[in-house]
Amino acid sequence: NMIHMHLTAAYICLIISGIITECYSEPNSNNSSDKVKSAFEVNVTQFLKSHCIKCHGEKKMKSGVRLDQVNSSTNEKNLFILQHAYDQISDNAMPPEDEPQPSDNEIIKALNQIDAVLTLGKMKQKPKNGSTRRLTVQQYQNLLEDLLGISDQLSNILPNDGVSVDGFSNNEDSLLLTPQLLENYFDIANRALDIFLSNNIKLPQIQSFRVDLGQGINKNPTTDKIELNGPSLFNKKDYFISEIKPIKNFKYTTIDLKKTYDFQEGYNGNATVRKWKKFNGLHHSIFVGMIGRFTGGYNYGRSSILLDEGIALRPRSPESRGGKKEPKGPSPTLSILTRELPKEGILKITAEAARYEDALQPKNIFIDPKSDSFPIKNNDETSIDIKNKGIYQIDVIFDGPPNDDVLIGDISGRTFSKRIKPPYQKSKDDRIIIPFMIVELNRDDKKIKITNGNGNNLRSFNLSLIPPDSETSKEFEKFNNRNPYISAHLGVRTDVGARLSQFDSPKKVDTNEFKKYSFYAPISSFSLPYTENNNVNYLAGLHEIAIRSEPTDTRQIPRVVIKAIEIEGPYINEWPSKEYSTIFIESQNQDESNYAKHIIKKFAERAYRRPLTINEESLLFDVWKSEYKTSKNFKSSLKSSFLVVLTSPQFLFITEQSKTPQPELLSTYELAAKLSFFLWNSGPDEKLKSYKDMNNFIASLSNEVDRMINNKQFDRFINEFVYQWLDLEKFDLVNINHSKYPKLTLETKRELRKEPSNFIKYLIRSNLKLSNIINSDFIIVNDVVSGYYGLGNLTESGYDFKPIKHNTAHLGGILTQSAILSGLSDGNHSNPIKRGAWFAKKIIADPPKPPPPNVPELSESTKSLTIKEQLELHRNQKGCSECHKKIDPWGIPFEEYNAGGLLKNKKIDSSSSLKDGNTVQDFSDFKKHLLDNYLDDIAFSYLKNLTTYAIGRTLEFNEIAYLKSEGIKKLAPQGYPLKDCIKFIIKSPIFLEK
Repeated sequence: NMIHMHLTAAYICLIISGIITECYSEPNSNNSSDKVKSAFEVNVTQFLKSHCIKCHGEKKMKSGVRLDQVNSSTNEKNLFILQHAYDQISDNAMPPEDEPQPSDNEIIKALNQIDAVLTLGKMKQKPKNGSTRRLTVQQYQNLLEDLLGISDQLSNILPNDGVSVDGFSNNEDSLLLTPQLLENYFDIANRALDIFLSNNIKLPQIQSFRVDLGQGINKNPTTDKIELNGPSLFNKKDYFISEIKPIKNFKYTTIDLKKTYDFQEGYNGNATVRKWKKFNGLHHSIFVGMIGRFTGGYNYGRSSILLDEGIALRPRSPESRGGKKEPKGPSPTLSILTRELPKEGILKITAEAARYEDALQPKNIFIDPKSDSFPIKNNDETSIDIKNKGIYQIDVIFDGPPNDDVLIGDISGRTFSKRIKPPYQKSKDDRIIIPFMIVELNRDDKKIKITNGNGNNLRSFNLSLIPPDSETSKEFEKFNNRNPYISAHLGVRTDVGARLSQFDSPKKVDTNEFKKYSFYAPISSFSLPYTENNNVNYLAGLHEIAIRSEPTDTRQIPRVVIKAIEIEGPYINEWPSKEYSTIFIESQNQDESNYAKHIIKKFAERAYRRPLTINEESLLFDVWKSEYKTSKNFKSSLKSSFLVVLTSPQFLFITEQSKTPQPELLSTYELAAKLSFFLWNSGPDEKLKSYKDMNNFIASLSNEVDRMINNKQFDRFINEFVYQWLDLEKFDLVNINHSKYPKLTLETKRELRKEPSNFIKYLIRSNLKLSNIINSDFIIVNDVVSGYYGLGNLTESGYDFKPIKHNTAHLGGILTQSAILSGLSDGNHSNPIKRGAWFAKKIIADPPKPPPPNVPELSESTKSLTIKEQLELHRNQKGCSECHKKIDPWGIPFEEYNAGGLLKNKKIDSSSSLKDGNTVQDFSDFKKHLLDNYLDDIAFSYLKNLTTYAIGRTLEFNEIAYLKSEGIKKLAPQGYPLKDCIKFIIKSPIFLEK
């Protein structure tokens, strides 16, 4: 109750301060001189009455524009309307051609007088009065994690932040605060502090187990019958479960796995059995199996094969077919099911894995006339004599059709397989020849065993040395140097299959030696099985952990061998945590009151991002005193003070306090916070907070920006800003026609979505010119993305995004990225209107007005026309022309790209007459024209979006004018380097003043 009372008082003060801020108004909103006002009445008001108000007055208001109320005032709304009118008149877009036209003299006088008012508006300084904006949900989550080390996604209960008209979710006008939100903040902070204190005060409890895999590895398997729906269970002798104790540099207790169960409901085959039965042993708590077909996955052959040293997995099959997830999951998937996992904290999944010394599957026969031919008898081993280490191709000859669709080969303990199906290649004497494998052999390889079913019709195999300088040899070397990736997934097992989500990012298996690869994620972010208390169903309540070999595209990669899986939770790297040690610092104060005051002050200053006021320090200490007096528990009483901190306006709001309505420099603490929320989406580090002198801080800004951009936390900015700026949510939501675009699978979409962010991050970190946004001779891709673009032969980077030269006319820049183009479609067809409107708003900052209601549909008879012809008809309909003049010319060049974001197969007429009177012939010509004629507009748009995001509010008229004038003056000569653009904004009065 006391805490709620303090919080209520704090928020009342915040609301009052907001009201006072809003009470400041422009001293004289109509502050133009009498001379300007008089001239405006003569030259502009009369011009508008004669030529504009008929369509843009109180009654009609076409395109949402009303001009009968404009005057010579320099208030914001009036200035923006005047700027729009000025642009329309100066571009000869208004009045329309079918209306009476003003004389040149009338136009000149009207434009001059509008410009005079606009000039006054650009010089006008609006009262600043500081600012207050709520943290976004993501900033709030990041701050909690940075302060307390809590990775659990506790903020998931918060509603999504609203998106402003500018397209960003950090705008002060859209960041509302409701009573329900306050309650949520209280609940989250209370829970976070409970977890934080519990994890660091009590001795840690850790649960950990290991599953070893391999043929016959369990020398004493259980005799119990183990039955489970879902995965195909391993033979009991081929896996071994053990509880393990991770090595830590601190004391902890172990949580033993439950080994005894009583269940009433189970299964015998498909029949339900209801009878109480006792189950003993870890084999009833943890299950091991495989999901998927025997011959599933890419690089068809056996999808998995159990070896002495583990299980070898081929890259898994697609996660989805026809846009829908495979109900049983991709094949092959190694499945570990367990009844027990911790409910909170970080879960660590470790796979002990190695790259298999594998063989490449050739498409074509290669039989060297000098090669040796070896007969195959009764599926027996055949002796070979390898005189020279090298790369060999094995081709298998059949006397008749194979009697099994899998061909298997064993060479010195290595096992290979290939799926074979007609039509078969044949020799001159009409025998079937299967190009089996390309493999590296040496003198130690003495035996080869090739089998196919019962061996009938197998005749012989040829062993041919591949010339070292041949294309086949180069292809094998590429294959042999590729690294497989493994992924971990977590979810629940249900009657209809697994519900799994990816757990951390895929890991590169980069050696043939066994090594441990670990995945980390907060377990609370994943679905957990729900069962009633005292569950009596043997099959219910199972967590599922899945391990897969991840393909980057359809190219062949070596298999991966999984030797063991280890599960540890909650994973604790150090205890107490560094966050706890930072808060509960060692102190010479033996007196509990002084020590508590010291701890509270340091914690609150980190949370508030500034020093405490005397009143704040006193209030927080009083909370502790009151709680401690009652409970006599030092740390639980501190929790009460911490709770006030984490639910206070000082924590939940980014505040810039000013003393007067006049512009003032930010304080060093305000600048540190503003910088960090801009570039890191979280609070400042100690380096930023160390500046005490503002002049010194400003002089160091360039170096600080470099440091912050090179920090891994810069990804927090990139992911938020690029996603919102380029409106990538559209790509997440578009419903793709998968029969038309089968390559656009769920996993491909996941990687394509990352391309824009990685591209912009590369441009910023390299400080490259803005022109690269429109056209670049390189793209930033991984193997998935390059494969989608048909450039898979140019990359060998796996899942890592790297720059490559694309050497094509239809790629480069952001305008040709599939995530953007596909998102701006209907999922079936390209959409020039969506693409044109997006380009106008996001790239050149000239957004069209929202479409009017009841826009008439085109008749069915127009369906045979091209999109370009349909648009022309649409523009000619009443009420459509003016809006589409600002959209269609930009959108038509994009017609070269389909709804999957790739170049269309057939030639498209994408020529377009732009608003500047020039015609571009195709998309390449369009990009060139943009760079030659619109680079300053594109730069302004980028600066406008970046600045809007940086300061968390919509820009004022004079701020927009500043970006247009000073941005061009200071950045254009160098070509608008993207990192320099960030520095320009941060050093501008827009950012530095409050």
